[in-house]
Amino acid sequence: METYKDQTIADRICFWGKTEPHTPAFIFWSKNGRYVLSRADVLDLSSRFAFRLTELGVHHGEAVCIALPNCPERVIANFGVHLAGAVAMNGQILRSDGQDIIESMRKATCKTLITDPDQENGAWSICSGFFEVESGGVYSSGIKCVKVPSLKNVVYCKTKKPECEFFRSLPSNDRYVNNKTKPSDVAQIFTTSGSSGYTKLVPHSHKALLTAGKMLIEMMGAYGKNGKSIYNTAPLGWSGGFPYFFLLLGWHRILVDDSVGVPTDGLQFVWNNFCQEDIKIAWLSSFQIVGICKQRDIRESKHHKLNLVITGGQPLKTESLESIGQLTDAVLNAYGSTEAGLICTITFREDNICDFKENITGFAASGVDVKVVDSRMVEVQPNAHGEILVRSETVTEGYIGDPHLSSLHDGWFRTGDLGYKDTKECLFVEGRSSDAIMHGPYILYPTWLEEKLAKCPGIKQNYIVPVPDKVLHHEICACVQLEEGARLSQDDIIDFVKGEAGADILSAMNVVPKYVEFFDTFPVLNSFKVDRKTLAKLAVERLQL
Repeated sequence: METYKDQTIADRICFWGKTEPHTPAFIFWSKNGRYVLSRADVLDLSSRFAFRLTELGVHHGEAVCIALPNCPERVIANFGVHLAGAVAMNGQILRSDGQDIIESMRKATCKTLITDPDQENGAWSICSGFFEVESGGVYSSGIKCVKVPSLKNVVYCKTKKPECEFFRSLPSNDRYVNNKTKPSDVAQIFTTSGSSGYTKLVPHSHKALLTAGKMLIEMMGAYGKNGKSIYNTAPLGWSGGFPYFFLLLGWHRILVDDSVGVPTDGLQFVWNNFCQEDIKIAWLSSFQIVGICKQRDIRESKHHKLNLVITGGQPLKTESLESIGQLTDAVLNAYGSTEAGLICTITFREDNICDFKENITGFAASGVDVKVVDSRMVEVQPNAHGEILVRSETVTEGYIGDPHLSSLHDGWFRTGDLGYKDTKECLFVEGRSSDAIMHGPYILYPTWLEEKLAKCPGIKQNYIVPVPDKVLHHEICACVQLEEGARLSQDDIIDFVKGEAGADILSAMNVVPKYVEFFDTFPVLNSFKVDRKTLAKLAVERLQL
């Protein structure tokens, strides 16, 4: 693995394509069954697609937008872009009008868009209204786009199963691998949601991505040395779904073919995958961990147990740790960001589960510096709260097309997260500074109050959001989901907060919610995190403020 430092992603693709070439590289499961891409398949098909891209005029260092779901074709498209020496950009669409992907392609000066013309509600159907087709073709079209002047081609990548038309369409005798790419060149542009409603573009080099993978593998300890496969259904275009383990270790990855659709019995489907593929390491969201643990009949239908569950993206909860001894031997919590890569991890087993504390994220990964600062950017003492800053080789150099959004401060990346480090250098993350609520002369960080309210019997989940107030700027609204059978009124919840929070705060700082709204479910983002902005809008609409 140490050889990665002087290599690119293309070098790793070529290496594994020639090393035990018939070994599985990616295994996709869907309601149609199992589909395997071997290491040789990955190299062969990707290099053939790279040739097609070069024939269309894609040059070294140019950005290519890939708007495909997780599927075998997505793997080949992504790696084909790398073999062509170009930069793969995630074609994320969050707005139904497609303005966000159009703006992203404009900022990145994309020349080519890869999409499935037959995908329902896909990038082509959403964005085609912005294009004028100048020359049509079977596998691609020349286009003109006033809003994205750099955009010249749309490459069609049909993902319908079981025809695999895209793979059969690739040239059989022509392959291409660009040998001019350097480790310091940008390899991937990830997308992350922005406060303006448009995505931010986060570039990372070949070296940074391979370094991030190495850091994660090191933090896994013995689990990383003894593994051979990993289950991870996160989108391939996200930083958490990037194929680090295949590129660095040659592990095969098991994931769901999203172009076919997820079966209705999702958790049973996941557990069957674990058993059929003999999965020992899985990357799961917290709701998947808790869901499988709660359905004992699923787990006991086949005698299987994981060695390690990796999770992240949300605060680690005790409910996830209940999986230790039942679903898995250990849970590794990874804290990081699209911009900074891996920051901290901590692994819990039966022998150290007593060390768990709310908001714990663990200790800095190898090569990562972490500090907590006050509003003057001065580092605070242990247990003092402030903003979290990070410095490492994996931090992005800035946002493409938005130089004024740079969060770097003298080499330190401002995460926008709030928290503290204890005397042992263990980091605790308590929320986002952007979630702060201006409540009169005071600033309230909602996660603090959410933790208090979570202790109320009968409350399953709660989120604190701001709603407009003419005097205080914002009032506090508690959005509450009750446990089945629970009967709580607004007054019950407000009275509980008065008793729970009153002893910990100054009397002048009234953090008792003025409003309580009850929800059956909460809106979520594609990342499975709660969409606080949408939730706040729903609360305002209900309250008619």
